[in-house]
Amino acid sequence: MPILWRPQLTTGNDQIDQDHKYLFCIFNCIEMALSSPDQVKHIPLFFKQLLAYTDEHFVREEGIQLEIGYSGYLAHKMEHQRILERLQELNDKVQKIAASEQGLSAEILAEGGLDKHILALARSWIVDHVAKMDTGFLPYMKKNPSNFY
Repeated sequence: MPILWRPQLTTGNDQIDQDHKYLFCIFNCIEMALSSPDQVKHIPLFFKQLLAYTDEHFVREEGIQLEIGYSGYLAHKMEHQRILERLQELNDKVQKIAASEQGLSAEILAEGGLDKHILALARSWIVDHVAKMDTGFLPYMKKNPSNFY
């Protein structure tokens, strides 16, 4: 089931919200590729893109948090590091499998449970991080224009 943007997920900053929408799009591409045997071959590319954009987004988001004096900055940064580490682990596995003799296939992903780990990360990130942590700095953002940064 695709991850859809809802107004309740807004952070009060246009750039962060656009980043989140784009990250949702990448997750949705990964999920669709996982469910389509002829599209699985695209997962390594999607994962590289997800990892790179996530890192870029976190740097931007943390910069904004510092600028607005967000009191939860340190905990938020630590959570970002945890997410990046998990993404890197999954990306390493995906790239290793893709480079192996067997190559990437829906069967290999399913056998190793990698597909479940990928989807669990996506869901927990969206539910636990964006919906709970990122929306937590909305009151701080209200003191700044929505296009701040």
